[in-house]
Amino acid sequence: MGGAGQQRRIIGFPALVVLIIVIGIAVVAVARTQRDAESRPGLSDHWHSAYGVWDCTDGEGGAFQPVFEGRANSQGYPYDPEGIHSHSDGLIHIHPFTANAAGEDAVMAKFFESMFVTMDVNGITASEFGVISAADAVCDGQPAVMQIVRWSNALTAAEAEPDERIYEDFGDVRFKNDGEAFTIALAPRDAVVPLPLTINDLVVVSPSLVANLSQPEGPVEFDDSLNEDSPGVRVEDDG
Repeated sequence: MGGAGQQRRIIGFPALVVLIIVIGIAVVAVARTQRDAESRPGLSDHWHSAYGVWDCTDGEGGAFQPVFEGRANSQGYPYDPEGIHSHSDGLIHIHPFTANAAGEDAVMAKFFESMFVTMDVNGITASEFGVISAADAVCDGQPAVMQIVRWSNALTAAEAEPDERIYEDFGDVRFKNDGEAFTIALAPRDAVVPLPLTINDLVVVSPSLVANLSQPEGPVEFDDSLNEDSPGVRVEDDG
């Protein structure tokens, strides 16, 4: 009997070891998947989000404001120190140049910085439309507050409630995936806020659909000389 019991113990021990190994591998896999999700967007990603600025006090029922223009360098590319910017197209282009703008650091503050925009609970300021102040703002008889309304999937958002409403710490709002929509709004809490007007443009510029991207993926050296054999537009001198 002792021999049979000992044999059962010998058989059971390896099975327990295998079970522990399997559980350990599963835990590591789950942790790695979660870590990979949290680390995006990465340096190889190029995401786009639609955005708009809505002022409920503008006109009868509110209106979208002009999109951010930002500032361009001498070659015409937008000022973009870390890879989160706009091409004056109502879209946020998110392709981190450095780890400082990747993963959990891919936040709205980086976008505001590149577009020379400031926003807090008191209002938003941009050269394109000036100051939108939340001080004493009222819409539909309700106090209006600054907020960012987020939809995780802009292409299906027309039939969905917002995934999130943020009423403070706007610079900390993260870009979590490709194809989001953000309406930066002055409106009453929980008010119906319209989707950005550019949500359909995401179909065109989404990196999953388009390989040719207009913005270089980092610093580019420019050659001022023009190769006359290169195709392009020529302006002929009438003289």
